[in-house]
Order: sequence, then C-alpha cells, then structure tokens
Amino acid sequence: MCDRPITERSNQLTASVDVASPTDIVSLLQKCDTEIFQGWDQDGNGYKSLHSEEILQRINSVSEVAATLLQDPLNNAIVLSGCGTSGRLAFMVSRSFNRHLEQQGKPMCYYYSIAGGDKALFTSQEAPEDDPLHGRNVLKEIVRDKRRVLFLGISCGLSAPFVAGQLDYCMDHLDVFVPVLIGFNPTEQARDIPVEKWNKTFLGVTKRLEDLARLGHGYIINPVVGPEPITGSSRMKGGTATKMILDVIFTQAHQHLGILKPSAILRTYELVNSAVYSQSTAIAALLEAAGKSLSAGGHIYYLGTDSLGIVGMIHLWSFFSV
Repeated sequence: MCDRPITERSNQLTASVDVASPTDIVSLLQKCDTEIFQGWDQDGNGYKSLHSEEILQRINSVSEVAATLLQDPLNNAIVLSGCGTSGRLAFMVSRSFNRHLEQQGKPMCYYYSIAGGDKALFTSQEAPEDDPLHGRNVLKEIVRDKRRVLFLGISCGLSAPFVAGQLDYCMDHLDVFVPVLIGFNPTEQARDIPVEKWNKTFLGVTKRLEDLARLGHGYIINPVVGPEPITGSSRMKGGTATKMILDVIFTQAHQHLGILKPSAILRTYELVNSAVYSQSTAIAALLEAAGKSLSAGGHIYYLGTDSLGIVGMIHLWSFFSV
C-alpha cells in the first residue's frame, strides 16, 4: 500500500501517456476521466465515489443550507474559497450564480476567496497559500456584518493551509458559519505537516470538522476520484469534480430542492463527458496541431467570451503557473 495521498500518486492508466500518440492520449484521458464518476479503489478500502449514497446525501444537505440562506441574500453569504485552480473555480461559480440572482432582481449572495487575491486569478501566488492566518483574515473581511454564512473550502488534496485557517475560524464561530470541506482524498490522508507560525495541521482541522459533522454542524464532501492523469499536474480531475459538485449544490438550491436530485444532475455530466469523447478523432487532431505549434516555437491562444473565456483562463494558468 502506498503512503502517498491518492491525489498525489501516479495513475497507472496513464503511465505511458508521455510516449503515446495523440489518439492514444485522448483514449487514456477518457479512461482516467471515467474514474471521476465510477470512483477509484485500488487500495481495496471501499472509498466513497461521487455517486455513493453518503456523498450524495452530504451534497443534498449542503444544498438545503444554501437554499435557506438564499432566502435572505442581503444578510447571508455563501463563500467559496480555494488556492490556485480551486480559487479560480470559486470565482467562476460565484460569478455565475450571482448572475442568476441578478436576473431575478435579488442582491448577490455568493462571494469568492482565492489565496493571493485577484492577482492569483492570473498568476501563481504560493506564499499566501501557505498562510492560514491570512486566510482567516480574508474570510473575516468578506463576511463582516453577515448573519449566517455557508463556507465551502476547496482543497483537492486536503492540504492548503490558507483553506485550513478559514475552516478553523468557521468552527470557532458556529453561530454564524456552516463549514464545508471539499476535497478528493480520504480524511486520514489530509496533510499532517506543521504549518509555520500556526499550531495546527490540515489533518487536525479535518478531524475537528469530522467530529462536528457527526453532530450536524458541518460537512466533508470527499469522493475519491483517483490520481490525476499527469502526476504532479494541476488539478485536472480534481478541478472537474469540484466544478460538478459546486454546480450540483447550487443548481439544486436555486431550484428550491426536490425538482432535480443530485444524482440526476451528475448523470447529465456523465452524458456530457461521453459526448465530448465521442469527438476523440477531432480532439486528437487538435492535440497534434498544438504539439506541432509548440515544437516549432509557436504559441497556443485561448479565445472565448464570458464563462467560456474564464474556462480558458483557468485552464491556461492551471497548467502554466506551476
């Protein structure tokens, strides 16, 4: 059994990706992406998948909290927070659902927090990611004067001190906050390394939240989707799973619950995934063209408007700011 957290391991499915043809690369990525929906359990420990009943119930419970807070968006807040790719997704999702509220003539209720501030939407900001006290102070500033706050801290590897500091602050003030941790490792694999100028670890924060979750005072949503297709890469599968989970939570909340169940919304993502890979020949041709361009000293440009432009921005910096 490997001692490394699952999100940081090599994925056996893509072991040959560096010598594969463009067509084979697409095929390998498809197999790897399938693990997002079907789960990963090569350790034989019965890890929870995205479709496991326990994970779906937690998603549904968080949706219920969000729906309640959305009834008074002026005095309540929903905060999404993360570092790097996770923070960029927090920005994207909060922007999208605030627009939905705006179309209904309601004030915004969604806020995002990214380690390093808005500059981190475009470039890597590693120092703030390692500062739990900075994370706490950023959160305090966002939610001042709010009566109730749903906080969703995103850390794919259960490792970001910035997010840990925010979760810890939430747990100190349960009269205001409902803390939620989203990640893709089993809780026992949360990082257990001392943080500079702090007397806590991410593992310690996670265990505390586990205890509170048993009492109904918080939630941990951590389906195991397996190692990334490219070891050490930014969050490819983790980013996809994060976006799906957030969309399911808030789509259900905005539809006043019960109209679409989390499992039904997730099934639509599976259909989209299948539709994308049905175009594998075209994707492989694009991949080959991109490789030739870079080999010849050329460039790859991302063009898009609105949310699609943001997706391009997230993809660009997720790969080239590390």
